[in-house]
Amino acid sequence: MPNRKRYRALAGAGLMLALSVLALCMVILAHPAPGMAAKAADEPLGSSLTAGPSRAVTSTVFLPFVERTTVVVPNLWHGEYYDNMLLAGEPIYTTDDEVRVDYDWGTGAPAGLPAEEFSIRWTGDWGFEAGYYTFFVFVDGGVRLWLDGELLIDRWVPDRAYRQATALVDSEGMHSLKLEYLHESGLAAIQIHWRRSDLYPQWDADLYNQPWVETGWVASHTERVIQYDWGEDCPAAVQPHCDGFSIAWEAEPLFEPGSHRIHVYADDGYQLFVDGDKVMEGGWYDGQGGGREDVYYDFDTAAVEYRQITYNFHDRGSLAEARLWIEYLEHPYWTAEYFDNKNLDGSPVTSKQEAVIFYDWGFGKPYPILPHSDHFSVRWTGQRYFHAGWYRFGLFSDDGVRLWVDDQLLVDEWHDSRAEHHSQLVYLGTGYHDVVVEYYENEGEAEIRFWWE
Repeated sequence: MPNRKRYRALAGAGLMLALSVLALCMVILAHPAPGMAAKAADEPLGSSLTAGPSRAVTSTVFLPFVERTTVVVPNLWHGEYYDNMLLAGEPIYTTDDEVRVDYDWGTGAPAGLPAEEFSIRWTGDWGFEAGYYTFFVFVDGGVRLWLDGELLIDRWVPDRAYRQATALVDSEGMHSLKLEYLHESGLAAIQIHWRRSDLYPQWDADLYNQPWVETGWVASHTERVIQYDWGEDCPAAVQPHCDGFSIAWEAEPLFEPGSHRIHVYADDGYQLFVDGDKVMEGGWYDGQGGGREDVYYDFDTAAVEYRQITYNFHDRGSLAEARLWIEYLEHPYWTAEYFDNKNLDGSPVTSKQEAVIFYDWGFGKPYPILPHSDHFSVRWTGQRYFHAGWYRFGLFSDDGVRLWVDDQLLVDEWHDSRAEHHSQLVYLGTGYHDVVVEYYENEGEAEIRFWWE
């Protein structure tokens, strides 16, 4: 904040002035003016200085060297904004407390900068675990990124693109980042975030315009999360074949020791493979049961290890929906409170300990004790363990939903809807964080799913 910097500068100037006065007093006491030493202690100092013959007293005053230091606050950006494209001269604007670099200025510019030809440098010390991290940058302009002095991204020419780089962080603790940005003309935007890519790898997706992921391949791409509700539509790559398409997703996440659960939902059919072995299948072939329901597969790992996960999905007509979410079961349970009204008013009708927030109740109600299947609400509270990095939380709900993480309101969609809501990017340090999810159902279908990426 600018006020904090002004106070720090005033404090430094005050300290230098006080030390100067102290040094001068010490010199005066060491070399008193004539007549001063003979006066009684209770006589006015002014009369002593005017008495007797005057003479010049020359003394050397040594002022102590005061070093200005900048307190580095971890997990914040220090920004320096320049009115040229060379990061040259003195910045015309600085900040010490930017929580995130996530800006889209359009044809404008940050405060005080011209709309064309400016540059910015952000530096900061951020907490990391040991492991592989992928840095994601979206930029409309030029960009450079360093980690601990190592240049990871170097594209110092105006461009509009997504860029990424993966680097090994070999020690847990604070590491320095430097991000530089230049803007020439037109649109201006930049965003950066990172995550441990050995824990949350991207999914490789192959899309087919035929069922069973065997024939009719049309496209491949990567994506961070599998959370789709196409309705009667379909991915653009398989259009106009919106009935009878299929997708195969594959990734190799790194799992910690403990118990894990893979949640799957498919409308219509699915197959789930772990390390090449088929562990679940439903609605895949004609006449086969399963599909169109939430299912899960549990497994244990004895050590930190990679596991290959493959999720095959196909749509045979009408509505299409595909979701997959991996849950670490060593987390504490959610405390779920169910209310017989839409506003979480009064005392809950019932409280439960639940492992996941991942429900599709359809036209029914979560528990028989609720008086009706409409007009109810739920609050889930709990702690979840996060690895250091940036997160974006997602909620699919029918109807209203709110989300807090560490008392920060990230999603506020407290209205009737059937939509996918995402929060802003938020940095979380390694450890447990408080999470609260609130939901209400008005009428019709009731559904809620919660995840993060």
